[in-house]
Amino acid sequence: MKSQSVRGWVIAAAAVILSSVTVMAQESKPKLPLKRVVMLNSGIGYFEHAGPVEGDSLFEFPVKIDDINDLLKSLVVQDRGGGQVTAVNYGSPEPISQTLKTLAIDVTSNPSLAHIFHQLRGQKVELSIGGDAKPVLGTVVGVERRRLPAGRDQQVIDSDYLLLRTTAGLRSLAVDSILLTKFVDERTDREFQQALDLLVQAHQQDQKMIKLDFRGKGRREVSVGYVQESPVWKTSYRLVLGEKAPFLQGWAIVENTTAQDWSNVQLTLMSGRPVSFQMALYQPLYAIRPTATLDLHTSVAPRVYNQDLSSREDEFLAASRTPENATTSTRRRREPAMQGMGGGMGGGMGGMGMGGMGMGGMGGGMGGMPAAMPHDPERGRMSLAEGVESAASAEDLGESFRYVIKAPVTLARNQSAMLPIVNDSIQGKKVYIYHPGVQTKHPLAGLKLTNSTELHLQQGPVTVFEDDEYAGDAQIADIPPGSTRLISYALDLDTEIDMSDEGEDKVIVGIAIRRGGLVVSHRVTRETKYVIKNSGAKPKSMLIEKEVDEEWSQVEPAPAEKTRDLYRFAITAEPGKVATLSVVESKGVSTRMVIQDVDIAQLKLYLKLDQASAPVRKALQEFLNRKSTLNILTSKRSVIEAQIQEMTAEQVRLRDNLKSLREKDPLYERYAQKLAASEDSLEKLRGQLTEARQKEEEFKHEFETFAAEMVAE
Repeated sequence: MKSQSVRGWVIAAAAVILSSVTVMAQESKPKLPLKRVVMLNSGIGYFEHAGPVEGDSLFEFPVKIDDINDLLKSLVVQDRGGGQVTAVNYGSPEPISQTLKTLAIDVTSNPSLAHIFHQLRGQKVELSIGGDAKPVLGTVVGVERRRLPAGRDQQVIDSDYLLLRTTAGLRSLAVDSILLTKFVDERTDREFQQALDLLVQAHQQDQKMIKLDFRGKGRREVSVGYVQESPVWKTSYRLVLGEKAPFLQGWAIVENTTAQDWSNVQLTLMSGRPVSFQMALYQPLYAIRPTATLDLHTSVAPRVYNQDLSSREDEFLAASRTPENATTSTRRRREPAMQGMGGGMGGGMGGMGMGGMGMGGMGGGMGGMPAAMPHDPERGRMSLAEGVESAASAEDLGESFRYVIKAPVTLARNQSAMLPIVNDSIQGKKVYIYHPGVQTKHPLAGLKLTNSTELHLQQGPVTVFEDDEYAGDAQIADIPPGSTRLISYALDLDTEIDMSDEGEDKVIVGIAIRRGGLVVSHRVTRETKYVIKNSGAKPKSMLIEKEVDEEWSQVEPAPAEKTRDLYRFAITAEPGKVATLSVVESKGVSTRMVIQDVDIAQLKLYLKLDQASAPVRKALQEFLNRKSTLNILTSKRSVIEAQIQEMTAEQVRLRDNLKSLREKDPLYERYAQKLAASEDSLEKLRGQLTEARQKEEEFKHEFETFAAEMVAE
């Protein structure tokens, strides 16, 4: 009974403490004021609280639960007057769940009624079944699941049944039929209600108080810094074009999504890209341990384990050192690790204030030109410099850039603000940019913008005003001081461009012979023609964009600009005059053919070309001469073969005639004499054929060797 009363008191105290922490988080203000905020455009921010303390002091400030992991990962605490921080305390999420699990009924996992009855085994309950039936009083024995038929299609369903011990005996009740359950034990009923209260309070709490216990003597300065997730700060610009130099005004957009108000905070905006990640440090982690069982059936023989090879090597090396050297070596191995821990703490904070990575990629955008609004000459020209002054000073940090807001910033939580960071004239030249993939007929009005300020221009949208009227929207990428970028903001309807492809042309530029191959080099060209008609009142500087095709390596005329993907050709379009630009691209193509497979007529054509050098002509002529000789030998052999074939056919005819005659017939004797003379001639022709074939084969082998080894450039 004593342990039960103590546990009930602990549960009640936990509920009171949790309720008081919630009220404190909602009503109290940070006692250690927020002094500095560094916001990066990578989605994180660095927050620093600072102020004086006197003696031993306890400070606290609220942090949203979602940000506690980042705080635990990056918290840096400093006491600059010789004091020290003994502890950093915060409300842990685990006591609520752990407390709930100690109750008679565990409600942490959204239990069903059957699950609740399962936890009430051995306890008395009073149940109402429905209707006018008298409540049933009994002790919970357990819950069983039954499979019951459902309908005529022989399907079954699972139903939970409560087994209850009553004064009349054991009774089984369907859990679905129970309308009301009352806990007879007052302690169980009280703990069940307390568990529900704890769940409600846990859901209502969305932030925790971070408490820091500073111990020391006298008055001194302390600071607390940490990193947490923050909205990306953004920039937007206004650009005024007119008779004077373009004027640029830039605003930084900042949101305060923290759990506290910003009051006179030193704000810094950075363009860095530090590596940042989240890690679950706030939720308690428990190791999964295996369950061991006793083996009662067999005995296990003792084992002798072999030594780890790396440990054995360490022992071998240690044997060569004296005890003094071994101690020194051990001390030297430990010291760098301790120094690295200290350096990492300080370096982490410095890196947050100054660190950064590369800039973002280039963006692009354009807006449509609206209808011109009437201009009121009495209201004066647009001047962004009047009434607004840049509130930031800029610093170049190498790979990153930061704006330090000059005046302290006051911004309530869940509020946003626009801060002027750029307000200066800038260099710019009006240009018109044409790309058929953007608009096939008209170019875009744009500006070649040079960052002549000393500030780094962060990427963002640009609203362009021309002659005091809205002209369109554009977008810029990060522009360091001195760099030049193009922007476009409207469609130029006064200029029309017609683009046409004039096709490809192929010309032989060289002939070479390499190891039996005839290599013919061609120069392939293609032409793209642009016809520009400017119907405006002033000359226009045009930039014609064309995609870079690495296969077509040579371009004429030379482009004025080249990006990774585009050529830009410059041309001026005069009013009322047609301007023409022809872009010729070329590439080299080589064709290799086996020289013996090339037609003789084609070789004779190559022999006459000026692109063939003297050595190539000489080699081709020698090849043709030898080829002609081979053809003569082949022709002689073919003539002899034809004669032999003809004579063989004549012999067949004579033999057939002889078969039809008698030996005493006068024609028989005549045919026999002709057959004998033919046989003598045929024997002579066979000898000539053998000689002709031998000469042809010998020359052919010599010719093929010559052709295979031919080289001429």
